[in-house]
Amino acid sequence: MDIITAITIREALDVLYEWRHPVLVLVFSCVAVAVAGVGIFAVLVTALVQSYGLPPEKHPHGASAMFVLGSGGHTTELLGIISQLNFGLYPTRTYVSFSGDTLSTVRALQLEREKSVPQVTTLELPRARTVGQSYFTSIFTSAVCGFECVFAVAKVRPDIVVCNGPGSCVLVCFAALLLRATRIKLTRLVYVESIARVNSLSLTGRILISVVDRFIVQWPALAEQYKDKGVEYFGILA
Repeated sequence: MDIITAITIREALDVLYEWRHPVLVLVFSCVAVAVAGVGIFAVLVTALVQSYGLPPEKHPHGASAMFVLGSGGHTTELLGIISQLNFGLYPTRTYVSFSGDTLSTVRALQLEREKSVPQVTTLELPRARTVGQSYFTSIFTSAVCGFECVFAVAKVRPDIVVCNGPGSCVLVCFAALLLRATRIKLTRLVYVESIARVNSLSLTGRILISVVDRFIVQWPALAEQYKDKGVEYFGILA
């Protein structure tokens, strides 16, 4: 920076300090906050990208798992997959459901009783958007859901998050990614696409395919279509 430029900036700041117009103060404050926000976002994204190259954490006593239950068919599919797991590998299990869906929690606890002595945690989070809700009001409900997801994931700090939709699970995954970016917990994400998606991915799948650690589909057509994305195919899982 040359002397003329430095003098010009100093004079401009002196004028602003003497004038102190409320509108200018507000504008400069907003710009400063925006610049700081972009800087923090850039740092978090960089740290998140680097986290994918870190080796997985070792769990000699088993890993903690968080299962995000949708509702209806999503819950049925995910519980069918969970029932095939070796619970000894995941001694600490947390089931997440969303407001208005008590049946998913009941079914998860029933599965636990059938498989082992229930030693699990259940969490009910606010729903990001209800059926028929306007897109405008869903902005605010999604924000509330997002904050609750961050608090829930930060409290549990799972080693792995497993989900298969619907949309609310995206916020849980983003909360886990925030923990990864800040190195609070290197949570791994696994997304299982619904068996109903034969030829195309769901909206949730399209959002998460580039950020989860493992993306599993249940039909060969999808596996072929997205093989360059690193998707995995093991046939029908449940």
